[in-house]
Amino acid sequence: MKRAVSILLLLVFLFNVGGYYIVFWGLRAHADQALTEKLDAGLYAEAETVELKIPVTLPYPLQQRGYERVDGKFEYKGEHYKLVKQKHAHDTLYVICIRDSQQKKLVKTMNEYAKMTNDLPSSTDNTLHLFGKFLKDFEPVATAALLHQQGWSKELPLTLKIFFLPHHSNVIPSPPPEA
Repeated sequence: MKRAVSILLLLVFLFNVGGYYIVFWGLRAHADQALTEKLDAGLYAEAETVELKIPVTLPYPLQQRGYERVDGKFEYKGEHYKLVKQKHAHDTLYVICIRDSQQKKLVKTMNEYAKMTNDLPSSTDNTLHLFGKFLKDFEPVATAALLHQQGWSKELPLTLKIFFLPHHSNVIPSPPPEA
């Protein structure tokens, strides 16, 4: 009985250390394979696709009669896309791609789970507020003083003061020598 409980607790520990990443990696691979099979079979609506036109300069003319199936993926502004097909026409590469909503959901779920298990703040406002509390305790208080001639001045402790000497140049009233 003790051995079974120990093994169970060890498995839970290993899952929390990094096993969740392996599980999500497997889920992403499965979702990617399912979408690839769907695209290979042509089981998608044309309304779901996005067409990209990319100008391409080639030293020779290239014409393709139709689209050819390609495989690839990319992320743009938080959206995940899967490449469907492409063709070259004159000086333009036409790429047809489709949004991969399953991939986006899996990545979002993995990020939320990682934040939750590692006790990370879920938003940047909370992060900045937390860092502000830490910095307030260790930051020395600087005083501001009113100087009569220069206005307000603030002394910054622990900073390097750099003094600049003006560069003097002598004016010679004669014309330059002739060569």
